[in-house]
Amino acid sequence: MSASTSGIEAYNKETLDDKIRRLTTTNIQLMTNKIEIEKARVNLEVDKVRLFGKKNSLVTKREELRAEIAILNTVNVPIRNYQDPLLRSTQDKFKVKRPLFFDNLKKNFQKFFIRIRYYQRFYQ
Repeated sequence: MSASTSGIEAYNKETLDDKIRRLTTTNIQLMTNKIEIEKARVNLEVDKVRLFGKKNSLVTKREELRAEIAILNTVNVPIRNYQDPLLRSTQDKFKVKRPLFFDNLKKNFQKFFIRIRYYQRFYQ
């Protein structure tokens, strides 16, 4: 317990010990968190350097392949299914090719669900 006399607080030994223990525990936790954050920062830096190296090697390989394709085009060697990567849109990579039977199945399900909604509204 603390007692206040004229603006000065007096503590007994047990209260001070408890307060010191809590502050020490908090300080240790903060130091542990700081060390963990520093480890994570170092790991992120290492990953960043590794990924930049990988990106640079891929860019170099892409340039080599473009040069090889340009050489093959000048020699008139047909390259099957080739499009100039500079002209190809990036959306083509993300298009999903669906077989026709999926389109018909989708239409049939849509018709079915529309009919179910219609009948539910009619009979409610």
